[in-house]
Amino acid sequence: MLLARLRIRGKLALLVVIPLLSMVGLAVPVVLERVAAAQRAGDITDRVRLSSRVGSLVQDLQQERILSVGFLLGRVERAEVIRKSADVDDRVADLRAAGGDALTDQVDSALDRVSSLVELRTAVLARAVNPGQVMDAFGPVNMGMITSLRLVVGVDTDTLPGRQVLALDGLLRADEGLAACATLSLLVKAIGTPDTTAAYVACIAALQVDNQRFRGLITPEQLKVAQLNDAAVAARTSPDFLVTSARDPARAVRDVPMDVLFPAVRTMIRLGQFVEKKLVADVVAEVTAEQRRALTAAYLVGAAAALILALVVLLSAAVARTVARPLTQLTRSADRVARVAEAELVRVTDDETESSQSVRLEPVDIRANDEIGDLARAFDRVQSTAAQLVERQVVGRRNVAQMFGHVGRRTQNLVGRQIALIDRLEQQEADPGRLEHLYRLDHISSRLRRNAGSLVVLSGSAGADAHTAPVPLADVVRLALGEIEDYTRVEVRVPAGVSAAPAVVGDLVLALAELMENATVFSPPHTRVLVTGETSGLGARITVVDHGIGMSEQRLAEENARLARRERLDLAPTEVLGLFVVGRLARRHGWEVSLAATPGGGVTAQVDIPSPSLVLRRADPVGAVVARVAVPARRTTVDPDRGTPALAAAATAAVHVDSDLLSRATRSLESGPSWDAFGTGTDQSEPAAPASPRPEPSGAPTNPRIRQRVPGASLTATAAPTGPVDATTADPAAARALVEAFQSGVRRAQRNGPTAPDRPLLNRRVPGANLTVTPPCPPASTHLGDPAEVRQLITEFEAGVARALREVSPDRRNEEGSSR
Repeated sequence: MLLARLRIRGKLALLVVIPLLSMVGLAVPVVLERVAAAQRAGDITDRVRLSSRVGSLVQDLQQERILSVGFLLGRVERAEVIRKSADVDDRVADLRAAGGDALTDQVDSALDRVSSLVELRTAVLARAVNPGQVMDAFGPVNMGMITSLRLVVGVDTDTLPGRQVLALDGLLRADEGLAACATLSLLVKAIGTPDTTAAYVACIAALQVDNQRFRGLITPEQLKVAQLNDAAVAARTSPDFLVTSARDPARAVRDVPMDVLFPAVRTMIRLGQFVEKKLVADVVAEVTAEQRRALTAAYLVGAAAALILALVVLLSAAVARTVARPLTQLTRSADRVARVAEAELVRVTDDETESSQSVRLEPVDIRANDEIGDLARAFDRVQSTAAQLVERQVVGRRNVAQMFGHVGRRTQNLVGRQIALIDRLEQQEADPGRLEHLYRLDHISSRLRRNAGSLVVLSGSAGADAHTAPVPLADVVRLALGEIEDYTRVEVRVPAGVSAAPAVVGDLVLALAELMENATVFSPPHTRVLVTGETSGLGARITVVDHGIGMSEQRLAEENARLARRERLDLAPTEVLGLFVVGRLARRHGWEVSLAATPGGGVTAQVDIPSPSLVLRRADPVGAVVARVAVPARRTTVDPDRGTPALAAAATAAVHVDSDLLSRATRSLESGPSWDAFGTGTDQSEPAAPASPRPEPSGAPTNPRIRQRVPGASLTATAAPTGPVDATTADPAAARALVEAFQSGVRRAQRNGPTAPDRPLLNRRVPGANLTVTPPCPPASTHLGDPAEVRQLITEFEAGVARALREVSPDRRNEEGSSR
């Protein structure tokens, strides 16, 4: 809808534009009518002024006519007639020159008819015409001049100026009639023919009609002037001259001599011009006043319309401003509140430079007492409450982060003390069963320490790093292996010669542990997880490859975006907290972590470590290479000795090993005698002879006490040259390294070694000795299925196993369950 698209100013403008247009529509015709009236008044004024000049010309023609008749009767001199004719011609010339555009075609034609009197004038001067012909020639010319003015056309008789114009027309006609009657009275006196007498009577009758019409239109002041004119005529003739001459013209002029009558008649013609001038002056004044009034009305209406229009526009603008300005302020305030709330929503908890300044919003300064003012004050309270809420959220998030950090550090301290206590118990314990539980407890403690470290990272704090020297990347990977569950499935191929800086060792171990934990948890137990490393001029890259259920392309894109950008912890999915920790650590140290699909199924995680986080050094000697913590490649069957105490010991060793310990373990392996776990140092073709037991010190128990996790220390020696290595005095790290070699030899012997009936058997801690041989598992299906569905099936399966264990053995707890 159009109204919905308009802003408040547009809507107010639309509200007032229709009344304004209506007002303009009403005012414009009034203004135009008043202007038209003023124009008509101006035209009337021009016509009246022209009538005054034409009236003067007509009076000159009337005087020329009576002088011509007097010349024919012998009462006027020739020169006087010629002089009056010249005056008439000059008057015509002046009228043409002064009239200009005001002269109408009718007036111009009437003036041309005046020029046609030239022949008559010549005939008069030659006395070649009679007085009757003079009357017949001048009469039409004079009436034509009066008629050409068209004073009765387009005149509003309802108005005083209109009536005055009609009165002027009647006066001109009455003056012409009076002049004609006066001239005919001379002819009646001089000639007295019946035609002359009849013409005189007709003239007097027409004169009386014109006088009545004229006197009915003039004002009282003008009537007084006309009465003065009648008195002057009566004084020059007789009081009842006009009345008696109309009844009996011959008797009326019989007693008046020609010498008296001619001067009296000549002066009567001049008396009419006074009334004419008075009437013209009054008509011009009235019409000019009417024109002024019309123009004034037009100006007033136009000015009033413009003023009202301006007032309405200004008032509308003021009202729009009083409405729009508070709304604009409210909008800006709402926008500020929204920006603050949005900043709080998008703020990430790993922003270690978070400002502790409180939120300050400008109050809405609106003092109006209308509904908008009430809304502004209510919104001011809303934004104050929102600011306080945002501040509380900031404080609450900071407190929660600090709580996470405190809990994580306390847990780290407690776990560290627990691991130290477990180490002391392991050194003092000789019972294999208890050692197995201690190994598992040690491994669980290491995983708990990793979870505590993740909690510290989630709090936004930097974890305490106890490393003071660079650690090779291979050792960093092994340290990370000690903090995951299925470490035996991980194969490490990290080259030597590159070490991690001390400041990033702890965080790098935690990040790799999270990635390898995900790789082992979300991949089948029979598959291997490969950890490789490579160096370049820009740094190093560690790749973790698994062949598990993998992720869809959309999920991979989401996780890669989550690793690259900051994200709020409370909005992150709970099942990707490990990747959340990895992403935070990567952003903290400038690493680049990316996930990609593994060909054939699974996920490949790549960690690009820049050179500032690395320490390049020369490669270690060949003899210092430490055995990798991995088992040989196996098929789809599950390794029977998985989860044994020796494996747990290897995991525990990986947790606490450092470069010096690894070097000492390597030197111990190289300097010690060759160790055959099954005593096969003799020739295979001959039966093995029982070896004499080694002498023991007096007072010692039959089976020596085991202080460390030294595989084979409690076994009976089968041959002196290849007896077990005495680990009671060996270095702990070396002993842990030997455990791995022992387990590898046991698995190779079980898979490949022939069974000899006369070979002495191990009586303690034989990996897989108490397990039954299971048939090989069928090959895995090549159809991987949807990763989300497979992950859901795994979760449901684990939940079902946990419920079954609780129902079957309520007193048994899952000591090393999944960390997910």
